[in-house]
Amino acid sequence: AGGTVTYKATYAGDTTHSAVSASDKVAVSRTATTLSLNNNGKLYNYGADVKFTAHLGKTYKNRTVEIWADPFGGDKPKKLIKRGTVNSSGNIAAWVDMTRDTTVTAVFSGDSRYNPKSVKATAYARVKISTSVSKHYKTKKIGSTSYYWFHKSTNPLITTSMTYYPGRNQRFDMQVLYQGTWISADPYWFPVGSNGKSAVLVEAPGESGWKVRVRSAYVNGSSGDSVNSTTTGAWKYLYFSN
Repeated sequence: AGGTVTYKATYAGDTTHSAVSASDKVAVSRTATTLSLNNNGKLYNYGADVKFTAHLGKTYKNRTVEIWADPFGGDKPKKLIKRGTVNSSGNIAAWVDMTRDTTVTAVFSGDSRYNPKSVKATAYARVKISTSVSKHYKTKKIGSTSYYWFHKSTNPLITTSMTYYPGRNQRFDMQVLYQGTWISADPYWFPVGSNGKSAVLVEAPGESGWKVRVRSAYVNGSSGDSVNSTTTGAWKYLYFSN
């Protein structure tokens, strides 16, 4: 057995010698076991249910493992999501709802012959983004691309829905097609409301024939927080006619 072991020697004494005892402590090393956890560094879509599996190697008697989940952001504490005995293959699993970047930790507390051990895996979650377009008078394809058609003096309203987090902003990208090449304007940043909405009114060019495309993005760190991974929405294509 490992740990601190105390040895004690005692002499009972005799007619000419007093009784005496002495003791000393010896640290007996314990064996290291193996413990692993999958999914480290993987990226998932928002809300994906992800199975994290811990594998425990050889131990003496203790076959119990705990699995903890710690979502990024100070508003959600670390939480025990599974505690149990590994199966005959040494595995135990727990499911995590990936709404944020999350650090998952597997913990083995050790036993009399094997040292405690813990391992971590950090997995990443995108935000949920969708974009709607309004004030157009029809949708129609130009070539193989579907466009929202606007009169040349109508200002398109672009509404982005994005997973909310306090202080979060969306990056609004806009490009104009010029001589066959999409030319980028400087990106704009707009706040995301507590309802997860961000509405942007695009100024109409006042001339017909313009092709424009727009999209929204969450950028880790630049969007006001770092609890999710960078996520870019799909382009929406606008055409200004007469």
